[in-house]
Amino acid sequence: MPSYHHLITIVLLTALCGCDQGPFSSASRQETERQAAAAQADSMPATSIVAQGTLRPRGGVLAVMAPPGDRVLRVAVREGDWVQAGDLLVELESFRVKTIELDVAETKLAEGKVQLAAEQASSNAKLQVARTKLNQAETQLRQSENSYKIADSPGGRLDLLRRAAELGQRKLDRLRVASNDSSTERLVSENKLEEESLRISETRAQYESARIEASDAIEAGRLAVLAAKQEIIAAEKSIEAAVASTGIDSLEKQIELLRLNLETARLVSPTNGRVLAVDTMTGQATTTMPLMHLADTEHMVCVAEINVADIDRIQPGQPAIIQSPGLSKSLDATVQRVHQMIAPPALPSPFPMAPVDRHTAEVTLTVADADAEYAAKRIQLQVEVTIDTSGDE
Repeated sequence: MPSYHHLITIVLLTALCGCDQGPFSSASRQETERQAAAAQADSMPATSIVAQGTLRPRGGVLAVMAPPGDRVLRVAVREGDWVQAGDLLVELESFRVKTIELDVAETKLAEGKVQLAAEQASSNAKLQVARTKLNQAETQLRQSENSYKIADSPGGRLDLLRRAAELGQRKLDRLRVASNDSSTERLVSENKLEEESLRISETRAQYESARIEASDAIEAGRLAVLAAKQEIIAAEKSIEAAVASTGIDSLEKQIELLRLNLETARLVSPTNGRVLAVDTMTGQATTTMPLMHLADTEHMVCVAEINVADIDRIQPGQPAIIQSPGLSKSLDATVQRVHQMIAPPALPSPFPMAPVDRHTAEVTLTVADADAEYAAKRIQLQVEVTIDTSGDE
């Protein structure tokens, strides 16, 4: 059965041959167009739908971009190469500078950690000394308090001095009473009274001195405890200050940022795929244009534009044939999905008499695995798609 393109060619040749006999009349032109339309209707079965489409990778074509203002240092792949996710594609000149910046930041971080470790060791040593002093001061305080309790308890030094002073006072009082009595006056001399009074004063002085000494020891112990606690607080603060002064956290954040910047200067493949085109070269400045294009070409599809009048006749699973002058053979395909968006067609129609105000919906067809490799050599090729709807009929 002749295709529609062949019929159009025959009609045009007939028209050209008729040019030798003079220009077509309006009636003749209309008759020719009617015959072409009738030929198209006769050549295409009613159980088929013909539409225009393009061959594409199933996952689309990925454009590899780079930050503007840089320059290409090295292109690591060539057109047609198959790459794995993570493989190097392009290295930019800023990679060297950013690598040095990262090395400097990492060196500062290492030095900061060494300095921090030294300052922390020194502060920890001071902290241990302060804790030891605190233990000693608390021990001394407990000993002073116990010594005071022992000295003030019955039989203790303070208790004996206090009792001795009280006993001496009673003895002195009796001597004074005797000195004032006429019958015993001659037995008590004035010197005796003075000696006894002096002895009492000495005893009281010793008692007061011992009491004050014990109290001072307790107070000194309390002050030592307080001072040791302050030293502990100061040592802990010095550790915190050491961490803040080295800026470890800010350096780590800076290194994280530099590593991200480094990744922008060394472009790697985000997925498995084939390099479709390399649009740059060594030394070229980077702009907003892609450096290369790649895609996973193992699975191919055809996106066809179906007239809105035929949408209801399209169902997933319907077989289709893909043809084009750019293809040496026909490709088998299957309807995968009918899209819901309606819009004017983006592809030009090869039919001269096709209406220009038509609207279409996109239909995705999966190219057969046996034809996918060949279809991958014609990405973005405009093709003619014939969808067989006879199963529904």
